[in-house]
Amino acid sequence: MLDDWLGAQCFASPYQYDEIIRRLYAVLRDHEILAWHSTRLTQPEIARILAEGMELPTVETLMRRIDAAEAQGVFPQAIAAQFKRRHQADSATRQGRIWFLFTRPNHDDGIQDFLRFWGGEALYAAIDRDRELGPVLRSVGVPAIVEAAIPMSFFEDSLGFESHIAGQYCAWRAGRDHDAVPHDRVLAPLPAHSIRRIVAFHDAEFAELTGCGTYIDPLACDATV
Repeated sequence: MLDDWLGAQCFASPYQYDEIIRRLYAVLRDHEILAWHSTRLTQPEIARILAEGMELPTVETLMRRIDAAEAQGVFPQAIAAQFKRRHQADSATRQGRIWFLFTRPNHDDGIQDFLRFWGGEALYAAIDRDRELGPVLRSVGVPAIVEAAIPMSFFEDSLGFESHIAGQYCAWRAGRDHDAVPHDRVLAPLPAHSIRRIVAFHDAEFAELTGCGTYIDPLACDATV
């Protein structure tokens, strides 16, 4: 059934596939999964995540991050005002969700901009090429990987990881590679006890974890906060 649905789709129905995936989720639900979130953080933000966990991104949380960075002297009020005007934190695909990879982010081209620009995609997506604001985003904080052990129940409304397992299983049976990068989003705040560690740019493990030494555009870390 899985082979057909993920291949030629000659006889398998979406209802049959969904039922298999639901049964797989029932097996996984009581377990945790090790996952990685790629970002750029100031030192106070790192300390807060380790102490309090991760809150869901919203317009309000982004405004608080901008205000906190401005108060720390990271950038002036005029820059903060532009950040507050030019963001996409209210986007339906961004607010209220934290994205995680279920594989270590080594040599994953898709994470580079998350490590390169502070504020998350909701902020940098609209202004990363701005000649004034883009360089500021590159200078704030340090590239960081948040490693977390997340209960599978946090992904209850999604089929992302289960679908990846199904695809990987069928590829293994057929003797071929499965190149997809499994990822999914958390829709609830992540408590501090779920955070295993935060590996920041200057940590010895960062280069190995991310493969950043192969980036054509090197990561920079000039921030002091």
